[in-house]
Amino acid sequence: MNDKSDKATLTRNRYSVSLQDQAVKNNSGEIIIEQAITLEVDEVGEFTLMCTPTDTEALAVGFSYSEGIIESIDDVAAIRRPSQQQPGLIGIRVKAPSRTAVRRNMIVASSCGLCGSRTIERTLAETRPAGFTLTLPRELLLQMPDRLFAAQRVYPATRAAHAAGIFNQNGEIVAFAEDIGRHNALDKAIGKCLLDRVSIKGLGVILSSRASFEMVSKAARAGLEMVLASGAVTSLAIEAAELWNLTLCGPTRNDGASIHTHPERITLNDFSITRKFDQR
Repeated sequence: MNDKSDKATLTRNRYSVSLQDQAVKNNSGEIIIEQAITLEVDEVGEFTLMCTPTDTEALAVGFSYSEGIIESIDDVAAIRRPSQQQPGLIGIRVKAPSRTAVRRNMIVASSCGLCGSRTIERTLAETRPAGFTLTLPRELLLQMPDRLFAAQRVYPATRAAHAAGIFNQNGEIVAFAEDIGRHNALDKAIGKCLLDRVSIKGLGVILSSRASFEMVSKAARAGLEMVLASGAVTSLAIEAAELWNLTLCGPTRNDGASIHTHPERITLNDFSITRKFDQR
């Protein structure tokens, strides 16, 4: 089971001085909590993750999967959950630590993606292209940002949280997570699928953030076929998505979207959108 946390454990009320026009006012508001969570992977390494302290079990599993420490949830022998004595510590024991190529001790900032664990060249070469099982009607594609926003609790209160929602071909969000870090939010959503043994392959993900190479890499490793970013996309993200057979969109809004790679997964009036890119 994933650990549950209410908004009170994710935010803290804080007074501040507000400057508005020519006036100085006392103000109060919700501040998102950023905390260090230490992930100990027995006989592999120790990782300190700067994150929002919710769904930490999903974060630990999702991070371990994205980093190549595990290949599936079946590689996890045991999970030691945070305790009252050690609330910032979570542990994982893998079944075959000697097979794990990743061995290091490091601090992972909330803004960190690959964190130098694998070179770009190695990631490009080792990641398998996605299949072609997911299609999405244009109307449903444009609904996904609102569906993601409707699930968010921390962002409306703080304006400081990213979100990721893994969805199926009906646009139903099957795994959702929020975190101060966009990479953490995606790792948490992937981790929830792994813990609940929900097959990720052939699904898509909607992100509240931009889509960089690291985000596309995590999605591709998980077997996702579509990445919808609320923000912009980067050049390397486009190159990777093209190579890995991912449909990459961004920005994605309720009034339109830019489709950068493999538009054939998006249907319009029951017909797939054909590629009309200028290759110059």
